Amino acid sequence: MPQMKPITVVDARMGRGKSSAAIRYMNRYKGLKRFLYITPYLKEVERICEMCDFEQPDSDHLSKSIELKGHMRKGHNIAATHSLFYLMDEEALELVRQYNYSLIIDETIEVIERFNITSKDFDLIVGHLAEEHDGGLLRWLDKDYSGKFSGYKDAADTGSLFRLDSALLNIMNPYMLQAFDEVFMLTYMFEGQYQKAYLDFFGFEYNIVGVERDDDGYYFSDWPDEPPAVDYYHLINIVDKAQSNAPGDGKYALSKNWYAKRGRSDKDIKLLRRGLRNFFEGSGGNSGSRLWTCFKEERSKLIAESGRYRNNFLQISARATNEYRDKTDVAYMVNRFADPNVTKFFASRGIEIDQDAFALSEMLQWIWRSAIRDDKPINLYVPSSRMRELLINWIDNTKGGRPD
Repeated sequence: MPQMKPITVVDARMGRGKSSAAIRYMNRYKGLKRFLYITPYLKEVERICEMCDFEQPDSDHLSKSIELKGHMRKGHNIAATHSLFYLMDEEALELVRQYNYSLIIDETIEVIERFNITSKDFDLIVGHLAEEHDGGLLRWLDKDYSGKFSGYKDAADTGSLFRLDSALLNIMNPYMLQAFDEVFMLTYMFEGQYQKAYLDFFGFEYNIVGVERDDDGYYFSDWPDEPPAVDYYHLINIVDKAQSNAPGDGKYALSKNWYAKRGRSDKDIKLLRRGLRNFFEGSGGNSGSRLWTCFKEERSKLIAESGRYRNNFLQISARATNEYRDKTDVAYMVNRFADPNVTKFFASRGIEIDQDAFALSEMLQWIWRSAIRDDKPINLYVPSSRMRELLINWIDNTKGGRPD
């Protein structure tokens, strides 16, 4: 890839003022630089537009991509959602290069994911609809194709569709980042994320910095973050009942494979279902205060036959939402490990995923969808002994003020 400026990774704990520092930076350089700010939240898009006088594409779906390019042709500063960023095609990237845009990414973006696809559909795409190139990159053969595989065609057209053995991966085209004059990533626990492995895999240089505060507010520092001590024990009440946590004993208990090997009538699943019910009923809350997750394809195993708690489910990958910040009774019913196909892809260049750092990062991102986002106390049920230990160690380190 052509040489580019090192990416600035702003790695700082939740509530440390990352987005406020970004607003200060963009206002400071307004008129000198052009910015594209992307965030998962529509409300945050609106806030950036208000505080920085940015433009917001507000058309529907794909027409937003056309409107985005219209703003770029006029050299506007723009705030948009992650989903719109993924739709940027080569024409948009050429405008990015032409107008020397800077990119600020609020929260983690999906740089790599595995498509859930049947073996027959896989064979159809790989054998007939797409052509494989070096490194497993797939190019769509019919430029005018429209049909049930259009989503895969879109990924292929942006250079993001890859084959790895019998899996299809959606890997963000690295030239999307390379097109920008400078890139900032606002995140937390970068060390355990796919983002870090992705940057290492494609040879990006990056600097990790934090956030500081002066009389004028928050700003990006020139060194890793040095967070003050925060005692989360007064905000997070972790369930510590041996019977409720028993199904989660063991390093791999409650992992995706663990669930897949057990049916609804399995004794461990029954105990887990009972533990979830006892937690919700004993927390003193109600339907409006409850939130829980497990692997999407396994959730029916934990839902009562009456359907109770079905509407309290939030998918495990949920990030782009503020809709659950009133939830105070929270259950994290899984044991996270990185996708084996993803780890295999990165391992092809000797890059390893820190499984514990990955698990903790994913769990914290999900938990912070709840009321703790507003520094309000929550009750938390984490039956996996591994995940619970990771969380407790993190709270201990945070309380001590040591770097996370």
